[in-house]
Parts: sequence; C-alpha cells; structure tokens
Amino acid sequence: MTAWEERLAQLPTVTLAELETEYALLTRVDRKYIVSPDVWAEVMAEVPGMRALEIDGARSFGYASVYFDTPELDSYRDAARRRPLRYKVRTREYLDTGGRAIEVKLRSAKGETVKHREWLADDAAGESRLEGSARDFVASFPEVGAAVDELAPVLTTRYERSTLVSHGARVTVDSDVTGISAEGPSIGFGGALIVETKSSMRAGDVDRALWARGIRPARVSKYCTTLAALQPELPSNRWARTLRRHLYPAALAA
Repeated sequence: MTAWEERLAQLPTVTLAELETEYALLTRVDRKYIVSPDVWAEVMAEVPGMRALEIDGARSFGYASVYFDTPELDSYRDAARRRPLRYKVRTREYLDTGGRAIEVKLRSAKGETVKHREWLADDAAGESRLEGSARDFVASFPEVGAAVDELAPVLTTRYERSTLVSHGARVTVDSDVTGISAEGPSIGFGGALIVETKSSMRAGDVDRALWARGIRPARVSKYCTTLAALQPELPSNRWARTLRRHLYPAALAA
C-alpha cells in the first residue's frame, strides 16, 4: 500500500447519499492535475477536513467509460480547437458497485462544465451505437441532437477512482488510467495520479496546496489525450505537454 493509500484508509468517511445531495456539483469548474503518489500523500496530510467516500468498506472503485463521437470526431476536434460551446457523450459503468449511466457533458461559454446523467437499463446502449433510452436522452440536448445517430464508440477508459470531499469541493483521484481504442491498442499514464477538483469558480484548499508545490492545472482529458496519443495524426497542440511527459504504451504503464 502506498503512502497516499494509507492516508486514504485513515480519513473519516462521507456517504454516497451525502455526496449526491451536498456535493453533486453538476455545474462546476473542473481543475485537473497530474500528480505523483508521493506528492499527493503530502497534500492529503496538509489539507484539513478531508473525508473519503466509502461503500461497503471499499474506498477505491473501478470505472469504465465508453466515449461516443462522430466519424469525423467532432467532439474531439471541438475540444482540440477550444470551441467555447462543446459536448462530450459517454456511458459510464461502475465496475465494483454495479450500474451504468449515460452522461452528456456540456461546456458553457463561461468555462463551466454542466454534466447531465441518466441511469440506464441493460438494453439502453448498444455496442456500435446509442439505442433506446440512451439515444433518447442524448437527442434531447440541442447541442448534440443533430449528431446523435452518427455517434459511435471511439475509446474506452479504465481506471480506479477514490472520491474525497473538502470544504465544499469534490475531489477525485484516478489511478491506473488507461485508454483503449475501439481497434484495440491502449495507452496509459503510468504510475501518475489524475487529481480533479470540482468546485464553484473559486479555488479550494486542495488547489492551493498543489499550487504551493508548483503544480498547476494540467491540460488533460482522459478521452482527448489518450485518443491523441493513439492517433498522432489528430490535432493535439493543446495537450502537447501532457502527451510528451505522461502518456505511455500500456505495456509500460502497468
């Protein structure tokens, strides 16, 4: 067990019900950081009031997200070009606790991320396109509706996630992050953690603790950066630093 995992095990808990009511933060500003496990252990020791989500005695959970895009990769390209109004569509499966959801993430002109989610039944998403209630849900958003029948699975990401709360902010810590293309090749972030703070416009204690160590928000998107690494012909200047420093073939990431 690493130092940060030991600290995780010692934190007071927050329940799933509390997380979903008090810390849902579906409209928020996201700040992402790529952090070494040792540095994250230091931050956890420094920031007061942290609590960890615990379900059935577990504090780390497996996730699998399938990202849908058009044949022209419009969702990816809009993010690469930093278009202010853009969308992302994915299904998310909770591998340990069960359940699957369809999510539409919309980016506002003010830089806020607004996430919309609907839980799915078993027949709601097909292997090659959106079907049933998943299709209906995505089609209900004007920003995406015209493209809904073009959307198909492009990339799957897998990772282990721990969720923390700290003074109004929600913090996720993702480890063993790997992207797997629809064709099979995969790429990962090695031993690095992707730490994401989700809060209102104002930075929180975790952000300030990371900044004090010279760690600034990184341009990283599990979908976009891993897809760019797997398809180097795509425009990717926005994530060039992350691609150069942190992405590894899956054989090396293990």
